[in-house]
Amino acid sequence: MPEPSGKPGVHRPSKTGTARILAVSLLRWAARRPLPQQADGARRFAHSSDVRQTLTLLLLVETVTACCASAVLPPVFRACHAVFEALLVLAGFGAVAATARNPHLVSPSRLVLRTGCLGSLTVPGASVVSVTRAPRTVAGLGIRRVPGEPRAVACSAGGAVDLCLRLDPPVVLDLGKTGTTTRVDTVYLSADAPDALARAVREAAALRH
Repeated sequence: MPEPSGKPGVHRPSKTGTARILAVSLLRWAARRPLPQQADGARRFAHSSDVRQTLTLLLLVETVTACCASAVLPPVFRACHAVFEALLVLAGFGAVAATARNPHLVSPSRLVLRTGCLGSLTVPGASVVSVTRAPRTVAGLGIRRVPGEPRAVACSAGGAVDLCLRLDPPVVLDLGKTGTTTRVDTVYLSADAPDALARAVREAAALRH
């Protein structure tokens, strides 16, 4: 995923950008390439391990099912079916790799909250006034509105979130394709180690003062 700038906002890749993220993430993940260093010394925090586990299991089941289906298909269709299934499985593992290779970033100046190939949200560090544990489920994937909370967004690759950030002043975000903006004062996110991420956010706040 292209490194977002320090400017607050939502980054959603285009269809071409999403395909690139899937391909590049998969190649670098398979090659065990180290993650790039951050210029501002930002700390990395993994997320979406539950999504990766579920998706990996589904992909393994899909692979077995595809092999069984290919055995009963007429020979003339087998090549096309094999290509389709290969692309589907590669895209799935690309999504797994994208969540692994694009962790959250925490520094005194900014928080970059990521959702794999679904986009990222950059929040200025100075706006974060508190971080608390808030395990819950928010319908949908990626960066989306929270039902019943007009000034809140959720940022996760799956439905589950673990932490709640309170922002003051609120951050103005474009959450849709209409160009309309929303003043957001609450962000829900997921993390594999929520307590460690919360501690890092508090430590980053202390460094700003």
